[in-house]
Amino acid sequence: MRIESKAPTRVDLAGGTLDIWPLYLFHPGAVTVNAAITRYASCRIETLALGDNRIRLISRDTQREESFGSFAELVQGKRYKLRCWPKLQNFFQPRGGFTLTTDSEAPAGAGIGGSSAMAVAICAALDRYNRCGQEQRGLDSH
Repeated sequence: MRIESKAPTRVDLAGGTLDIWPLYLFHPGAVTVNAAITRYASCRIETLALGDNRIRLISRDTQREESFGSFAELVQGKRYKLRCWPKLQNFFQPRGGFTLTTDSEAPAGAGIGGSSAMAVAICAALDRYNRCGQEQRGLDSH
């Protein structure tokens, strides 16, 4: 199975990051105005053969990669090269093995929401992966 997702990055026209906790607590009534732009963060998940529980994480734009023998091994890790992914995967707790590959058209540190867009793309792909897995196992996804 192959799942692909993508999310647009943004340009802040006003307000910047004032909509993010805890900053909005210090600026009552603050407004952020953004515009999505055609620079995308993308995520692809490709499943492995049944019984192969390895998890491989690849970031094409940062040229980093990590591999784990299983989801349990990923959760037990203390240090990660790709810090965002293990936290997201811990929330979704995917079953089975897969390769998760990301790529970003937004340069790291450019201030156009590349990391937020990446988190959205990864979450969308992992959500679809879990729903497809439930369907394949005959479980109700509701």
